[in-house]
Amino acid sequence: MKKYIFILLFLVLIAFKAGNNKSQYNVPLAARSITAGDIDLDGDNDIVIGHNYNSQTNWTGITIMQNDSFGYFIKDTFYFNGQHIEVILELLDSNLNPDLITQTWNNINSQIGIVFDLVFTPLNILTIDINDYVDDIVTGDIDNNSYNDIVVASNGGKFWGVLYNDEAGNLSVPEYHYVPDYFPTALACGDLNGDGRDDIVVCGQSTEVYFSYPDGFQLLVLETDNYKEGVSIVDFDLDGDNDILTFVGIPFVNVTSLIMYENQGDNVLDTLEEFYFQPMSSRFFVTDFNNDSLQDILFQLSDKSGYIIYYNQSDFQLGDPLFIPVEPYEYEGLRDCFCIDLDGNGYNDIIITRLAQVILPDNLVILFNDGNGNFVENPITNIKNPNSTIKIPILTCYPNPFKTETTFKITIKETAQAELSVYDLQGRLIISLTNNFQKGGQYFKIKWDGLDTGGKACKPGTYIAYLKVNGKICQSVKLIKLN
Repeated sequence: MKKYIFILLFLVLIAFKAGNNKSQYNVPLAARSITAGDIDLDGDNDIVIGHNYNSQTNWTGITIMQNDSFGYFIKDTFYFNGQHIEVILELLDSNLNPDLITQTWNNINSQIGIVFDLVFTPLNILTIDINDYVDDIVTGDIDNNSYNDIVVASNGGKFWGVLYNDEAGNLSVPEYHYVPDYFPTALACGDLNGDGRDDIVVCGQSTEVYFSYPDGFQLLVLETDNYKEGVSIVDFDLDGDNDILTFVGIPFVNVTSLIMYENQGDNVLDTLEEFYFQPMSSRFFVTDFNNDSLQDILFQLSDKSGYIIYYNQSDFQLGDPLFIPVEPYEYEGLRDCFCIDLDGNGYNDIIITRLAQVILPDNLVILFNDGNGNFVENPITNIKNPNSTIKIPILTCYPNPFKTETTFKITIKETAQAELSVYDLQGRLIISLTNNFQKGGQYFKIKWDGLDTGGKACKPGTYIAYLKVNGKICQSVKLIKLN
């Protein structure tokens, strides 16, 4: 009964900050981790926050913030025992509602906790015992069965492991791989050799690639003498194969080191020249902020003064840094961040959690991206005016949902540059279908076969197609790909 009293107390405390600023929210204490995605399948992205245990309230759990499609959020919480330093949204079963993956425990064993179909009640929760506390969680299709598996790493246990998904959301017991020579700190999954199987990169004092094959993993050691605390697998140079990005913040000298590995094919990754800048960073997030199809890098600064974005200039060249100030509070501890489009303007925004064991004025902050290099306090939504005389393009697709192929029909009122691209719910570009001048007053059709830019079949799930006209997003369509 005590547990539910605390939950009720939190629901009363959660409220908007006074005023018209829609970028600052109060959520329960000890907000530790954050992710986002369309959990209710209504076409906009919602926010999910994991909380550490707080001794003042005897509570730990998950906050869900559902988006009203214009960047305004309605909040709810539920109790879930654990130090939730990681929250992941992923499709693990045939139901198209995203599932939540996080750390939990049963007061005896460390566990992975999974909440299937997060928006439905009563909650459908699965817990799986893990040999030691899990510090990092990622997902990927390791065995190429079109369903996402779970990959974990334990710093203290000195192992990484895979929980294989049997296509119905049933997960295997963990398959452990011990690394006695170093302490894993970061993980990433992605297909590095184009065989349809996601490979695994494990970072710590070493940076190691584990190529996935039907008969096991093949190890490639990239380095053994440079500590790394973050890693991402992404096609950074848009040449059709995935590259590797790693970083570490170096104390005492207050420097951030970025090392990028260019994929040359045939399981060969070239180490590029190390990139340094000040100040030191504690986290990075790789995403496309300006919709040029190139992945940019957001660095979270260790001194909590804010963030730095380096825009990708192609060919592994970075532009001048853009500093985004986010001032710290006196009692603020760790931060976490996630980037995704929340207000539907087609540009990825920045969501920030502040960890504190006391009530802060705003322990959740949203910075809305206006597409012009500015991150502002209020949503940038284009609310349709029924009296407007603007000639709006028309975008439709059929069939939807689809299994193997869908066809877009686009009508442009005036001759213009038309770009149609498909993204996943994390804001990652899946494929650009067209980017050409189209004659006004006529419609044209474009087929999509469900493949990504590398020719790999996309997993079943929800995607968003955006239509840009003369560089501005005018229409979007939610797509559902069936198995």
